[in-house]
Amino acid sequence: MKVAVYYNLHKHVFSLQSRDKETYGRVVEHSEHVILKNANFVVRKKGREKVLKEKTKNVHAFVVGEVIQGLPSGKEHSTEVPVVYNPYKGPSFVKKTTKEPVYDSDYAVLRLGPLDNKPLVSAYKVSHYD
Repeated sequence: MKVAVYYNLHKHVFSLQSRDKETYGRVVEHSEHVILKNANFVVRKKGREKVLKEKTKNVHAFVVGEVIQGLPSGKEHSTEVPVVYNPYKGPSFVKKTTKEPVYDSDYAVLRLGPLDNKPLVSAYKVSHYD
């Protein structure tokens, strides 16, 4: 199933929004852990502009991909790249360490942190254009 995943600030879990034709846009599940294949890191420009203007949060950043049950084994998928997004610091998701933009990856893992329950996003086989 193809979904757009975002962190739900009210429920403190990830919301999975359908990207299938029949149910497009409908939240179909909530989860503390999601693995996506063929992930795209999407930031809606107008939504970000609204955040910057009004200084209030809204849902405008997603990781879009196909839900899978686990990462495949193999060396080519073993390098985890932590990814973050902050609308006040830039217009895209970025690598946490280098701040390089991230737009696509073969796989993405979204989970809650073990100590603080904050959202953590990791990408595997990352693509970026810049």
